[in-house]
Amino acid sequence: MDRPQMLVQPLEARWQEVLDSVLRSMRGSGLTTRDVARLAPKVEELSRAYNTAQAEGRRTKLPLEARIAFSFPRDVPKGAGAVRELVASGVLTIPPDRPLRVLDLGAGLGAMTWGLVRALAAAGASGRIEALLVDEDEEVLASAAAIGRAARAAFGTEPIDLSFITQVESLGRAMKSEGAKSDGWTGGRHDVVILGQVLSEIDPRSDPATRLESQAALVRHALDTMVAADGALVIVEPALRERTRHLHALRDRLLEGGAVSVFAPCLHSASCPMLAIETEWCHEDLPVDLPPWTVPLARAAGLRWQGLTFSYLVLRKSGVEPRADAGGERVRFRAVSDLLRSKGKVELFICREDGARQRIRRLDRDAAAEQGVPFEELRRGDIVTLSSPPDVSAGGQPAGGDASAARGPAAPIDERGRVQAKAHVAIDVAAARK
Repeated sequence: MDRPQMLVQPLEARWQEVLDSVLRSMRGSGLTTRDVARLAPKVEELSRAYNTAQAEGRRTKLPLEARIAFSFPRDVPKGAGAVRELVASGVLTIPPDRPLRVLDLGAGLGAMTWGLVRALAAAGASGRIEALLVDEDEEVLASAAAIGRAARAAFGTEPIDLSFITQVESLGRAMKSEGAKSDGWTGGRHDVVILGQVLSEIDPRSDPATRLESQAALVRHALDTMVAADGALVIVEPALRERTRHLHALRDRLLEGGAVSVFAPCLHSASCPMLAIETEWCHEDLPVDLPPWTVPLARAAGLRWQGLTFSYLVLRKSGVEPRADAGGERVRFRAVSDLLRSKGKVELFICREDGARQRIRRLDRDAAAEQGVPFEELRRGDIVTLSSPPDVSAGGQPAGGDASAARGPAAPIDERGRVQAKAHVAIDVAAARK
């Protein structure tokens, strides 16, 4: 697809009144998203707590008003970004004969679930979704339910009818159970299980090796006992280098144990190439800004409002295994950097379907001969297929005749990382665009 749908978008202006109605209903608050001077210190406190991994064990003490006014609109697009490949590929759909079942562990206000709903709606899906939100903070879950009611009153139930059930339980206990249960929940496995920005809060003071093993066991247990056979487990984490590299290591550890398939962001099941370079980490930095009505609050709190950063991992226990890179006339990859422009060329770091990290370049003089999507339109996070020029052999000569046939088709990327002139560029799944 040359112009895929954009599944990751900021919250629209109508959401401001939804969140304001929830804030106004809070006892003793009286705040709205427009009360920038009073909210900004609370947002600063919240940001410090999460950036220093101090949220563990004190979530009830964190300012709930800041979570509603700032964290919720910031985090909803992260949820959409983390499931975009599941949605774009058709793996994640709403069944026609029953609700899609979502389990959101450490759900907070349910932002990750809302992101999933919005990605499906953007793709044209319709139907019912039942979400079980599990969190240890009863007050936060009450606010999540209030957001759900206010959104239903404001937007209705079309195209997607989302209903919430909440369950107060610690994350550790919920993940060690045989599947979260709640009054009113119909039981059974879940189509999607979400761990949104919660792994950072589990045993943050343990030594790295112990923490890696314990979290791998928890994630594997959740995948084994809570996820449906054709379902997915989605992990979303902050884009900070240390936490993202921990997620890379967790991915590798799970793959070593077997019976796990990585669906995204990786196109392969080889070891993560980023771990070999201490200064590198694979994260999303999408061109999705905060909604305009949250920008004054971000400014006052000294926080960025441009772009959307996070890291994520989507796991499955069944389905098609990642394919080896076909090589030859086709190369499929994910863009893992922004475009790097310099005199006479534009470069890009990619992670290929065969697990190799590579720096590729497109010469400016070849731009006029491009086929498909212009190379300069590629963005970090895009999944891309490069196909060989149809009329060039592996020796760089026009195809035809016995000599060129013997050489075989030209690779779309040569041994020096240069993208061939006339190579066809196709974006299979787009990250996001403004």
